[in-house]
Amino acid sequence: MTERTPQQQAANIMAAAAHLLVGQPGRADELNRTLAIMVGSPIDTLNLLHWADWVRCSKRNILHFSFPEEYSPLPTIAMVVVDESDRALIAESCWLWLSQSGGQCWIIPDGEGWGAYRVNADLALEHHARPPVRFGSKAAEKGYIRAYRRLKDIADEQLANCVELSSPVWLEKRAA
Repeated sequence: MTERTPQQQAANIMAAAAHLLVGQPGRADELNRTLAIMVGSPIDTLNLLHWADWVRCSKRNILHFSFPEEYSPLPTIAMVVVDESDRALIAESCWLWLSQSGGQCWIIPDGEGWGAYRVNADLALEHHARPPVRFGSKAAEKGYIRAYRRLKDIADEQLANCVELSSPVWLEKRAA
């Protein structure tokens, strides 16, 4: 098996996440217009706050995957979303959730009362006041497991099929 660079691994996770969120392969570039999927080291709250300004300017929400423990298979997912009213939601921890029937994945911020997000037909994140499952329920737990297994399966399929991946887009932080 060929050793992959961290950039190739990040690109694979980004493409797999786009596939999972849209519910079909090959639409990562379209989704990238409204949602920046990033993979990197864990992000602190202050940087997430700074990213809210970037989201306001770019009109692209952010979904950030990090793997805080070297061998942990589950990523920590942070999300920065700015709505039409220019209000920012910064979620330091989110879960991916997938129904039994598959299809598109939901993004559920950790904790109650935040609702859930899903990619709509225009490939933009759409807020739903109520998540598809009750927080802490068995159905929620099973859906989380399904989502992460599906994410891993998609990433493995891409590697096995040698799917050509776009290079990751790097965001630069410039000193003020």
